[in-house]
Amino acid sequence: MKTAWKPIAGQVALIELDGEPDCLTGVVLQTEGDPVVIDLGASPQTPAHGVQVVASFFAPDALYRVSATSTPHEGRGGTIDLSVHNIERVQRRTAPRVHAAVPVVLSDLDDPGDRTSVTGESIDVGPGGCRVRTQKRFPAGCDPTVTLHLPNGVDVVALGAVLQAHRTDAWEYRIVFLSIDDDDRDRLSAFAEAQDS
Repeated sequence: MKTAWKPIAGQVALIELDGEPDCLTGVVLQTEGDPVVIDLGASPQTPAHGVQVVASFFAPDALYRVSATSTPHEGRGGTIDLSVHNIERVQRRTAPRVHAAVPVVLSDLDDPGDRTSVTGESIDVGPGGCRVRTQKRFPAGCDPTVTLHLPNGVDVVALGAVLQAHRTDAWEYRIVFLSIDDDDRDRLSAFAEAQDS
């Protein structure tokens, strides 16, 4: 979905490289016209010419996820140009999350090839999304179908989008729910309220 939104100079961007496990961070230098110029600063690498990336920009009203092609900026090392293909606006969190550890399955159901599922445990959860820790990596660039196994034996299923992924001793994913059934949203709200009381 196209939108007229543009990042502003000085705004921080989180950049996911296609097929790479680690994310880069950068600062917007220039936004007039296309491309958007990003200074990667101390990030460990500059993407090669023509690499597909997903860049996330946090703004007061929402998170913007940008699909783009990255090319090195001419004459300036550690700086890239992003030629934007698509911009997705993800509403900022409107419902609270609570710290709760429940079993989670992240599944890639949209990939025409092999189906992938990764199991883990939630760190926090709410009707708008969750944070999940897994031992195995979920495929980069895929929107997970999230299944949460609540303690009362009920499963809640939602289509999510990965806002942030990083690895320490395990993989950790911040996920926003893009689509969730009203009944499942109510179940998560009730679960969150019960944990918070």
